[in-house]
Amino acid sequence: MPAITSASAPITLPRRRGRRLTGLLLHLRVLARRERLDQMLIEGADPLASEELTLRAYELSRPSHRRALAAGVDDAVRSAATRRRRSPAAPPLAREGIGSARAALAELARVLREEPVVAARGVALVRRLLTDGAGPLYVESGDAAVRAAADEAVRALRAAP
Repeated sequence: MPAITSASAPITLPRRRGRRLTGLLLHLRVLARRERLDQMLIEGADPLASEELTLRAYELSRPSHRRALAAGVDDAVRSAATRRRRSPAAPPLAREGIGSARAALAELARVLREEPVVAARGVALVRRLLTDGAGPLYVESGDAAVRAAADEAVRALRAAP
């Protein structure tokens, strides 16, 4: 089970015995509120502040989820370089911004894959970077917004104790 970091120390998801229904309800609450929970983590909420935040931080920090996000970063860089659209439903990428931030995005993908413990806030930032169609990965701006977002996410990922 991956460690989740709070402001002070790594934590693990508590095990529940005999509470299958309670656990299911908790998972459903987290699923329904995941965007809000991610935003709370991005804003600096302690993952230990509630069961919902703890579970969401655990979900974000799982190695399989981190690998999927790293693959998404790699795919965005590849797609921007080849000018192919990832899917008809996907918003167009900010090709110029991604091109100038290739090194920062490569570092971001590497940290997601290789760091043994990362802060959930950083993973939430990466998820937002990849999914926010109005964010710097999709809206072209000449002010290095993609590089700044990638650098912020790397710093946040490495903030784990």
